[in-house]
Amino acid sequence: MSAEVLRGEKKAGSIPERRPPLEERKKAMPQKEEQPVGKLNYPVWRCKVCGYLCARETPPEVCPICKVSADRFERFM
Repeated sequence: MSAEVLRGEKKAGSIPERRPPLEERKKAMPQKEEQPVGKLNYPVWRCKVCGYLCARETPPEVCPICKVSADRFERFM
């Protein structure tokens, strides 16, 4: 900010838009493949004590949140 603006001698103007138009920005963005929603590669396990969720082949040995053992996990999905 300039001293003139701070003293009130000059009004601050708006900053012009320097980004390209939205259409050009969309074209420049890399297109990613859409994965079907709800399609997981691994089963989801839920801790019955704290509700922690993880997606992996087997439940974790120990819950990273509440520290209970793997036998307290149930298959969620």
